[in-house]
Amino acid sequence: MKTDILIVGGGPAGILAGQTAKKVDPELRITMVKDEPDIIIRCSEPYVINGEVKLRDIIHSDDEMIGSKGIIVLIDRITGIDYEKKTAMTRNKREISFNKVILATGAKPFIPNILGKELKNVFTLRNTKDTRNLKIISDKAKNAVIIGGGAIGIAVGSLLRKKGLNASIIDVSPHLLAGAYDAEFSQRIEFLLKKKGIKIFTRKRVNAIKGEGEVEEVLIENKKIPADFVVISAGVRANTELAEKIGCKIGRFGIEIDKYCRTSLKDVYACGDCTQSLSFITKKPVPSQLATTAVLEGKIAGANATGKREEFPRIINPSVTVLFDSAIGRTGLTEKQARDEGIEIIPGYGKSMNKYPSQREAEFIENKLIFEKEGKKLIGAQIFGGKEGIDERIDLLSLAIHQRVRIGDLCHFSHCAHPELSPPPFSEPIVMAAEDALNKI
Repeated sequence: MKTDILIVGGGPAGILAGQTAKKVDPELRITMVKDEPDIIIRCSEPYVINGEVKLRDIIHSDDEMIGSKGIIVLIDRITGIDYEKKTAMTRNKREISFNKVILATGAKPFIPNILGKELKNVFTLRNTKDTRNLKIISDKAKNAVIIGGGAIGIAVGSLLRKKGLNASIIDVSPHLLAGAYDAEFSQRIEFLLKKKGIKIFTRKRVNAIKGEGEVEEVLIENKKIPADFVVISAGVRANTELAEKIGCKIGRFGIEIDKYCRTSLKDVYACGDCTQSLSFITKKPVPSQLATTAVLEGKIAGANATGKREEFPRIINPSVTVLFDSAIGRTGLTEKQARDEGIEIIPGYGKSMNKYPSQREAEFIENKLIFEKEGKKLIGAQIFGGKEGIDERIDLLSLAIHQRVRIGDLCHFSHCAHPELSPPPFSEPIVMAAEDALNKI
């Protein structure tokens, strides 16, 4: 078969690449090849496991998301591409000729080399099968161990604890979320999780997963932790296998792409978790396996595969995580990351409430802003507190970083105020943190 644009992969990046290309030029023949039918909303998977959401509610059909847009969908796998002939071969012996190809091959879970990882009831969390199996076993289990203290690991741990399980989280780093937050914010999360009954083991490496055929316990140093099942949440690695085979340049974190989402090969684009992004602040390669990054890259790759020249803005990795009744969010660089890059910084702190104190549901909120000392520009932010208002502030501060906003701009930031929706007009934590930084100059 022939197609104008071949999309390899059907996650958020591939879907948006196809939808965008079709919007730009409805006459294009676009074909997507993906391994599995339907699309699962991955960030909702933990809520299925603890029973708050039904699995069917986070799955969307291919026809709804892709086929209805006029895109041909093949449930198959690309096994090889002849770049010179511009043809691709599939597992089911299809041959597809194309003019341009977009690689959206995603990422694979990273599984550390742990003795016993092959035992029954050791899971990752990456697809519908994982979610379904974890829901089934967690319904009857008592003890769960999560290996990995990143955003997914702690979210799974907190939701399993809400479900009534004994949950333990193990991480080799000094603190949970160590790569995304400064120590004082990581410690707030650890305190919260411990208060809710989750056991935290940091600076610990798993020696083995033990059991007769299926998981019974996890060994760390000289300690045995009971476990009916284990979730390995140690991050992901870009799936670059196909890109490597056809000769694309591969960086430390994934397929190298330029600001137009072009690879090193003509007419080959890439987007999403399989790619290596560049930091907006340092201009250096960074990983960014976030759905929001994948969606934006997919739009850029899809538009440019039709002949447009849309530019992808370098990334600052904004993210938020909900834990019980609290939330934590971040964007840009942490203080540690900035110092490691040799950037002199001015930190600022602001503490307030997310509503007027007279409101019974008002909750504490704390904000940390990180400014570059030389230019006084905002380069990072972290927020912790009650759930309401965290994501909106992170979005706002992400825009502020991209717009190179300075300390003085945020000190005079004009914001709204309402008893049910915001802090009092004199205690917006963003303004308070900016004023704190200004006082340190």
